[in-house]
Amino acid sequence: MDYSIWAFLMLAIGLVLLVAEVFIPSGGIIFILAAGSLVTSLLCAWLAWWPGQPTYFWGFIAGMVLLLPVSVGLAFHLWPSTPIGRRAILEGPAPHEVDGFGEQERKNQQLVGKVGETVTTLNPSGMALIDGARVHCQSEWMIVEAGTRVRVVGSRMNTVIVRRMSTSENADNAGDVAPSGKASDKPADTAGESAIDPFDLDLT
Repeated sequence: MDYSIWAFLMLAIGLVLLVAEVFIPSGGIIFILAAGSLVTSLLCAWLAWWPGQPTYFWGFIAGMVLLLPVSVGLAFHLWPSTPIGRRAILEGPAPHEVDGFGEQERKNQQLVGKVGETVTTLNPSGMALIDGARVHCQSEWMIVEAGTRVRVVGSRMNTVIVRRMSTSENADNAGDVAPSGKASDKPADTAGESAIDPFDLDLT
């Protein structure tokens, strides 16, 4: 058989073996066979064309340089769709898996600024009744007794951050403080009575 035919045949075998190396895990054995086939094809091409037609030899080299990356790239492109590729490549996580506590954190953000009452002692974590629902919360690194009014000041992951309300905040929120800041001591039922006009008294 002519050396030129052997050159093309060994080149084809080498390309097939390179593609097979991508699809079949062989620990490098198929790659060694592919490299041997490609080297043999180069030797056959040199014997066939170098003495009398070196232009053909360099054309063969150029074709090999072009075919090698194309074949390997095509193999890697098709590999993920094969059964072995699907088992080897893990699927990407679902959006809810990546988001983690995202949905809960968005709900907690809506509670910022709301007022509630602790159900358990916060030490510093515990439960509070906020906006009519029991919410897992955490104080600002201080112990807060159960039954204490608190305000949501932030959120972190799946919990809300609360702050103990001061006495003035509790009073303002309850509406039991007069505008002057002191409790009114006038009876509610006499607040609308008019004063007695002294000129209406009969002094005779």
